Amino acid sequence: MPTNKLFFIYVARNEEWRQRQKEDWDYVYSMSRFYHWWIKRYFHIDFTVDADILPVIPGKVFDRMSVNYLVRDHNQRGRTTYHFYLAYFRPFWTDCHTDGYSSENFGMIYWKRPEPSTSGIHHAKFFADTNCAKVSHVLSHELIRIKGKKRKEYFDTIHDLWDRHTYKGLAYNYYNERFNRVSRDSYYHFATLDIGQLSLLS
Repeated sequence: MPTNKLFFIYVARNEEWRQRQKEDWDYVYSMSRFYHWWIKRYFHIDFTVDADILPVIPGKVFDRMSVNYLVRDHNQRGRTTYHFYLAYFRPFWTDCHTDGYSSENFGMIYWKRPEPSTSGIHHAKFFADTNCAKVSHVLSHELIRIKGKKRKEYFDTIHDLWDRHTYKGLAYNYYNERFNRVSRDSYYHFATLDIGQLSLLS
C-alpha cells in the first residue's frame, strides 16, 4: 500500500535535545512545511507531513546509534509511513553521495550544524546549503521510486544530477521563507536539486 505520510524526525542525544530544539527546531519545522509544498509542486504527491524530535538515550555496545537503530525505530512506528531521519551521525555504509541513506519508506541524512560562533542570521543559509539540498536528494530517490520508476531512474539519475550540482557548476534551486524562487545572491531559506532538469518527471 503506497504511503501518504512523510514524517521528519530530528534525532538528538538525550542530554542535548532541548538545546537542539532551541537552536534548530524552527528551521526543521519550516523545512518540513517547505517539502510538503515542494513534493506536491514537483512530484504531484500530496503527503501529510509531520515533524518531531527523537531524544536518544545511549545504549549498550551493540545498540549504539546507527542506521540499524533508525530502521528499528521506523519499523516500530509503522513501515507504511515514510520516516526521514535528520541524524547526528553519518551512516557507516551508504551508496548515496550525501552522507545519507535511502530505502523503501525510509531516509536519513547526517544533519550538520554550524559553528557556535555563527550568528543567527546565517543559520538558515548554512542549513539550506549543507542539509536541505541533501534532503531533496534523498527524498527524490524515494519519490521517484514511489512513482513506479526503475532503479536506474530513481537512483542513478538523481546521482547524475547531484554530480552536476557538485562538480559541474549547475546551480541549486533557492527559495525564500514564502517558498518563492530567488537567486543565490539573495537571502534564501531553502536549497534543492534543480528537479526541473529531470525529463522523467515531465
